[in-house]
Amino acid sequence: MIWKKIISREYSVQYCEIALNSISKKANHLIGNFYMKKPIILPRHKNQCFYFEEEERRKFISFITDEFTGSVKRFAYFKNLFKKLGIDYVNTCKKISDSNLQELNNQEIKILFLEYQQIAIDYTCIIWISFLLNEYWSERGRELVDKYDHQIREALFRPVKKSTVLIMQEEACKIKGNYKEIDKFWNKYKWISCLDLQNKPWSLKDVEDYISNLKIGDRYEKLDFQEALERAKLDNNKKEMFQMIKELGYIKDVRDDYRRKGIYFIQSLFAEISKRMNISLKEIAYLREEEILNFLDGKIIDLSNGKKRQEGFLLYLKDEKVLCFDQAISKELTDIGFREEESETSEIKGIVACKGIARGTVKIVVTVHDILKIKKGDILVAVTTHPDYVTAMQKSAAIVTDEGGILSHAAIVGRELGIPCIVGTNIATKVLQHGQIAEVDADKGVVKLIE
Repeated sequence: MIWKKIISREYSVQYCEIALNSISKKANHLIGNFYMKKPIILPRHKNQCFYFEEEERRKFISFITDEFTGSVKRFAYFKNLFKKLGIDYVNTCKKISDSNLQELNNQEIKILFLEYQQIAIDYTCIIWISFLLNEYWSERGRELVDKYDHQIREALFRPVKKSTVLIMQEEACKIKGNYKEIDKFWNKYKWISCLDLQNKPWSLKDVEDYISNLKIGDRYEKLDFQEALERAKLDNNKKEMFQMIKELGYIKDVRDDYRRKGIYFIQSLFAEISKRMNISLKEIAYLREEEILNFLDGKIIDLSNGKKRQEGFLLYLKDEKVLCFDQAISKELTDIGFREEESETSEIKGIVACKGIARGTVKIVVTVHDILKIKKGDILVAVTTHPDYVTAMQKSAAIVTDEGGILSHAAIVGRELGIPCIVGTNIATKVLQHGQIAEVDADKGVVKLIE
């Protein structure tokens, strides 16, 4: 069997376990009998990499594309389900956060914890579905219009509504130097940095740095959707497909808004439990659900796991149960027959998200902490980007990512900033090295080292 890497993220055990359970039998009320049995999450370069067994991945994608995008009616159902689960997730997290947690006993805390775990599994299931649908349909769309110019492609793939990141940029431009408004801005968006339990909300200084480094690219005339359709000579069926792609692009952005807001609120529950354990919030993020439940039931658990697993961990399903290892990971992968799909090229080539050519010093960004390395004029090379990276992206001469497509965060922000941007290279962080001088030719979609 061959496993294909899907994403690489800086996630904790807590969220990774939820992510596995959300595509397992525990989510069959949402995905029926098409749940997965062989997903694997393994450590690599300070991140956790999510892998799906290739045959199982194909069957799952075939199911969700038919079930949720097979007709206009089914897609409408998917959009409503996504919105409902997203709102329910945020509201549940806020309700739990607003409880008098300090006054509750461990069994009352356990009830709230289990309530959170269930809504998190449900919402993460719809996150997976929206992510995979977006990847599938964006690629189908790109194959159709790759030959057309940048303006046409941008109009066809532009999400139906602006993302929070773009709205933030517009609002931030208007309040530079107005400290009263900056404080309001901070309170409105402090949740944006909550990628996972261990990530702190934005501080006021973080916001001030973001606004002071704000850069908006040269505004270019954008085609509207109808004009792009006419120039590309696309029929009504293709029009409906691209309309759906644009809506999936917006959902891709909103899904992370719901998730980060929920994490911002639910941190108070995990902070209360970690206080009772006498460990940090970061440490509890690396404990499993079973360990937390055992503690709340008065059982003795190995609290040192919260530190050990920060160096990396392996999660996979066996007999519909999540197993976790933080030692002898290579041996365990060999025992389960893990084989990774291998890249057949060392050429750094990807999808052009924003045209242009730039040269600079390569800075490899793997974790949020790595963004501090970025200086003005550097080439930002990352697995992927998300809102935490925006300040660094604003300083960069060009952006290159392993993951992502025409609707990825890097692509959208790169276009808005007017920075040369190439996404979906698969191998940039593996081939390039920190400190090398590189040329990013985002007219041709290639990256070359300068001798």
